[in-house]
Amino acid sequence: MQLPKVSVLILNYNGLRWLPKCLSSVAATDYPNLDVYLVDNGSTDGSVIYVRSSFPSVKLILNHENLGFAEGYNRAISNISSEYVVLLNNDTEVLNPKWIRYLIDKASTDPRMVVVTCEMVSLENRSRLDSVGVMGIPFWRGFVGIGKEEPDKGQYDQEGFEPFAFCGGAALIKRDIFLTLRGFDGRFFLYQEDVDLSWRLRLLGYRIGFAHNAQVAHYYSGSSKTREIDEWKLYYCHRNLLRTILKNCGPSLVWALSNYLLFTLMIVVGFSILEPKKAIAAAKALLWNLANFEDTFVQRLRIQASRKTSEAEVLQKMYPNLRRYQPAERPRLRRILDILFEYAQRHRLHNLSCI
Repeated sequence: MQLPKVSVLILNYNGLRWLPKCLSSVAATDYPNLDVYLVDNGSTDGSVIYVRSSFPSVKLILNHENLGFAEGYNRAISNISSEYVVLLNNDTEVLNPKWIRYLIDKASTDPRMVVVTCEMVSLENRSRLDSVGVMGIPFWRGFVGIGKEEPDKGQYDQEGFEPFAFCGGAALIKRDIFLTLRGFDGRFFLYQEDVDLSWRLRLLGYRIGFAHNAQVAHYYSGSSKTREIDEWKLYYCHRNLLRTILKNCGPSLVWALSNYLLFTLMIVVGFSILEPKKAIAAAKALLWNLANFEDTFVQRLRIQASRKTSEAEVLQKMYPNLRRYQPAERPRLRRILDILFEYAQRHRLHNLSCI
């Protein structure tokens, strides 16, 4: 049987230091019907020259400016022809030559499974997981990688495991479905694009799978200036989270918004003394959404009019009973915020149950 055409798309912006290892590992892929592309977002570090000379079989899609993760991939995927695309970070190393076959095999188990995420392990310590997909942090505080920094003991290898969302660092996507949903939200620039798209897919009844044997090593935040959650990461994550909620939440929208605003208030108060730049970033995220509310509302009307999945089904997948990764920054402040916020939510839930 003819294997489906697959295109591996590696998004790059001044990531020359990562390309030798990444492209060498992809070149060893055991899959006959494969194209490999470097999608370059206007790099100035010699990335394109290096790829042309060292990996001439790699095709180039060149953008003249940094379009970000979302729009960079949107334009690339709309301009190629293949049944599936694989999104791959440049700060990765493929560990199994048969990784594409495993992704295709998983996608073939159910026609509704239009995305399959890889098992990502740490590039620095391959015995530890980096991500096996994404789940929600309870009460709409955000989303987090499943399994991050856990020892890899095969705890997610069972057949029934299915993450709420795929990780955009290494995942297979059915191209025609991606285009039907208009791809990633181009206004996001970076962060939360994979969650937003996964949420929209689930609203239409599609599934997100996980292929544990399609293993990729990843250097966390290798494409960012810092590995810590600085004010820019907080701004984009918090900003895009609110837009994602506004577009995709159904009957739970009021509940979700009240939680988002309460947690934002806690963040602003908590950071205003210790890290004022982060407090300002959280406030700016809210203001951006106010300025873009009209477009967000139009998107919401379209998404909610076409949904086929109940809110209960979506939330069940979003909030599985799994251990959650906790970042190392400001542990005391995070602990205080967690206690206060979760107490407020439990108190509210108790009051609702008594009505």
